[in-house]
Amino acid sequence: MTLQQLRCLRGPNRWASCPVVEVMLDLGDGPPVAPGAIRPILERLGCAADTGTTPPEQLAGAFGRLAVRLQEQAGTPVSFSAIRVTDRPGRFLAAVEFAAEPVGQAAVESAWRLLQTACAGRPLSLDEELPRLRDLEYQQRLPASTAVIYHAARARGIPAVRLSPEYGRYLRLGQGSKQHRCLASEPDTIGAVARTASTDKYLAKQLLQAAGVPVPEGRLVATAADAWDAAVALGLPVAMKPQDSDLATGVSLDLRNRDQVEAAFRSASEHSTWVLVERFAPGLEHRVLVVADQVVAVTRIEPPHVVGDGTATVAELVERVNRDPRRGAEGSGAPLSRLKIDDVARAVLAAQGYTLTSVPPAGTRVLVRRNPPYFKNGGNLADLTDHIHPRTAAHAVAAAQVLQLRVAGLDVVVEDISRPLEEQGGVVVEINAGPGLWLHMAPWADSPRPVGAAIVASLFPPGDDGRIPVVAVVGDADGAATQQLTALLGRTGQRVGRVGETGIVIGERHWAPPAATPQERVGVLMQNTVVDVALLETTPRELLHFGFGTDQCAVALVLGPDTGVAADEPGSQPDDCLRALRHALGTKGVLVRPAAGEAARVDAGDWSLRLQGEAVVLSQGGAAPRTLGKCPAELTGPERRGLLAALAAALGLGLDSDALSGYLQSRLP
Repeated sequence: MTLQQLRCLRGPNRWASCPVVEVMLDLGDGPPVAPGAIRPILERLGCAADTGTTPPEQLAGAFGRLAVRLQEQAGTPVSFSAIRVTDRPGRFLAAVEFAAEPVGQAAVESAWRLLQTACAGRPLSLDEELPRLRDLEYQQRLPASTAVIYHAARARGIPAVRLSPEYGRYLRLGQGSKQHRCLASEPDTIGAVARTASTDKYLAKQLLQAAGVPVPEGRLVATAADAWDAAVALGLPVAMKPQDSDLATGVSLDLRNRDQVEAAFRSASEHSTWVLVERFAPGLEHRVLVVADQVVAVTRIEPPHVVGDGTATVAELVERVNRDPRRGAEGSGAPLSRLKIDDVARAVLAAQGYTLTSVPPAGTRVLVRRNPPYFKNGGNLADLTDHIHPRTAAHAVAAAQVLQLRVAGLDVVVEDISRPLEEQGGVVVEINAGPGLWLHMAPWADSPRPVGAAIVASLFPPGDDGRIPVVAVVGDADGAATQQLTALLGRTGQRVGRVGETGIVIGERHWAPPAATPQERVGVLMQNTVVDVALLETTPRELLHFGFGTDQCAVALVLGPDTGVAADEPGSQPDDCLRALRHALGTKGVLVRPAAGEAARVDAGDWSLRLQGEAVVLSQGGAAPRTLGKCPAELTGPERRGLLAALAAALGLGLDSDALSGYLQSRLP
């Protein structure tokens, strides 16, 4: 029993439209395997019973189902697997769908080891395999704010990929000239000036104040003495923060004496040359997320605290909170963090008149931390999206608009978000151009909001999938069809990008990118913002070994006489090339092929194009044939076939017959 020839087919392929790991299973060298030998591992993973007619087929089928189930257990759900019988007894070609390539490969290898273990009668090693796969899946995860946009885009059929494999927070959504890019929650619709203005807390506050948005009074200072003078002038208590840092770095709140003010200044000045002193705003911090001039989510960020019951000590209340199964140590991956009891917590308790042995009165809220960041120190999140007052929501939208931010996270400090800010001294203390979306997502938020879908909708209106038309070209040996189609589309104002084994061509530029697979080459083409239509030149070998270059295409031109595969490829079938293209075309794509035995006719969907003498004639459905124009007399036979194929592809891309006639007219002397 051996596992051979592992390939990752990253695009639509001969098996399916989804990416698959393809392997050769050689089961013929060992003794026959009794069906009952593998039943325990199948039952433990919840796999269905095999319906194969022979023990080798049962084992091959079980292998595919195990690899699928292992990926599901690891956190990357997939469903497809299949096997093919080859011309050698006991040898099977198998395909297993994957969602994350490293996890898919590892699951295939794990399934094989588990089957070998079961067949040998040894104890199963499932408890070793699953943790390893889950760790691998965790390593492949996108950061939370990036992942929610990625999955929202894919749910709408919008292509979503990492802009670079090494940078997990950068996404490309869409293709070519229709793409958008995101850095975590920050889309490319946000300009550098807007981002810089939001980062400068003092400038941002000036802009918000001018727009009528309530903000705390404050001053910029450069020394500890200036900080104290500003605090006295503003009136204690005050808050202090670096002028231009994020993530609550160096922030201190509720400062009530000179020692606290000067210590807070020293902390803030470690992160910025200038320090902002503001009048302290009592209340709770709320994150208000604005997308495309609408409030889409509101979360209250509660600092780490306990609530007295009149009988338990502070230490007992902390222990009670930490028993919540959702809480774990920092870095454990638990949704919530445990409350920390350390010198900082003891000082915060002392400032409120408590120690760990104190018994707070029933209903009394006792802080365990005063300064942010709250959540990683045991704070809670509460969704209040449905409770924000309309006037407060209007202030939030106005703040995003004045800073020219299409996506903005506002930090609003107020006691009751359901009442107007002005009635209770509520203020906007900060605005973020790249807000953390996890505050509104599961498992952190108690009522998750579709924030990723809102951001994607702001970039791609309903009905826009961000895709550019893709044409697959197979067997265009002399390049005639490709050249004609490029010229035809160019005449309509569309910019064409071509990619194949020799590299990429856009306009007059031709280069070979550092790419090892068709998918990598196509990825380079698709991230070019001047491409309106993509022509993907491929071969039967590429389709067999890698799959198609992207996840779908609108038109496939198959012009070569040989669309089969090498005879020495075990398990291959004559129509594998066409099968892969049909998976890429789906139900709406158009396949263009020369008519059998005819060099002067091509068929595409329900229409055909043929030459009658020098006339190019279009036949469609039951309509009367229509002459589009004359074929240039200087074209050779293969060039004429290429012209017909290009015209058919243009029809498949949605160009009307008048555009084709105009092109033919332009080619005449």
